[in-house]
Amino acid sequence: MSAAAFLAALAAAALLLAAGYLIGLKAGARKRDELRVEIEQLGGGRAQGLQSTIERVLAPLVERERLSYDLAHFGNRDGRRADLAPLLDRVAAIGKFKTVLLSNEEGLPLAANADAVDLEETAAIAVRLGLSAAQTTPHGRLPLAIMLRDNAEATTLCRLFSAQGQALVLTAVSSDSRLNAAVLDPALSRIETALRATP
Repeated sequence: MSAAAFLAALAAAALLLAAGYLIGLKAGARKRDELRVEIEQLGGGRAQGLQSTIERVLAPLVERERLSYDLAHFGNRDGRRADLAPLLDRVAAIGKFKTVLLSNEEGLPLAANADAVDLEETAAIAVRLGLSAAQTTPHGRLPLAIMLRDNAEATTLCRLFSAQGQALVLTAVSSDSRLNAAVLDPALSRIETALRATP
């Protein structure tokens, strides 16, 4: 073999080796990119799952805070006693309550939202709950709030308070199990203002 043929064969072998190396590099880079994308998708899926879990866990707290904020900031007229029923209508609409009832300590309904159902029964339940809670509370402390969840998936929230020297109960019935009776607190000041006003 001549020197030229040997050099040509050596160059061809080197080119073939370099081409194989470059093809391998390109295939390796493509595989690394595919793996990187797959890892990012898996990590993104975990992050998405973690985010949805956090949102699900915090949803009751967020809903309570939204409801408290909305009840504290809704507009009200001049606080007349005649505004009690429209005021309770607003509380029912904001809280998505089926029934919102203001009753006295004897269980007599004083005002309710327009779509309220079973007023006398709801008022009686609120009084019984209040009396039972007062009897079981140690050292003469009086309960401020009571929550009852029944087998029909209804939540009854009772907020006990005094206005104008009278013991009153604000009761709300909801199908949302995430709420507690403290969400009614922001509405109390508006109710007390309406009760203090002249008829």
